[in-house]
Amino acid sequence: MTGQALQFAGSLAAILALAWLVRRLGMGHAQPLDSEDKARRAASEVEDGFEPVACTLDDEGRAALLRDAAGRIMVLRAHGAHFAGRILQHGADARIMGSVLIVDPAERQFGAVSLHIEDPEVWGKAIHAL
Repeated sequence: MTGQALQFAGSLAAILALAWLVRRLGMGHAQPLDSEDKARRAASEVEDGFEPVACTLDDEGRAALLRDAAGRIMVLRAHGAHFAGRILQHGADARIMGSVLIVDPAERQFGAVSLHIEDPEVWGKAIHAL
């Protein structure tokens, strides 16, 4: 083996070992939103003072929709080890495909969010009303 091939093999082995360790320790991905309390805390980290009165969680805990008393709707999605969120504005769109609600906050960098929720029609109508 040449020196470069040996160096490449060693580097590859080190990268794979680190990737395995990160996965084994559960690092690098957000803990699922498995309760409304977690979704509320994540929403307050996105927008200080946002106090939801209604919340729906994605079946897999990767996303959530929250509405406050003023009628504002926030969409949360997993982003690395945290959650990112946006308050939906006029121009946001929602479409239903089966039992999945796809929310497009009309912000290219944020992208569309797919949510497997029980009541996609109710939330879709609320988003269209913005």
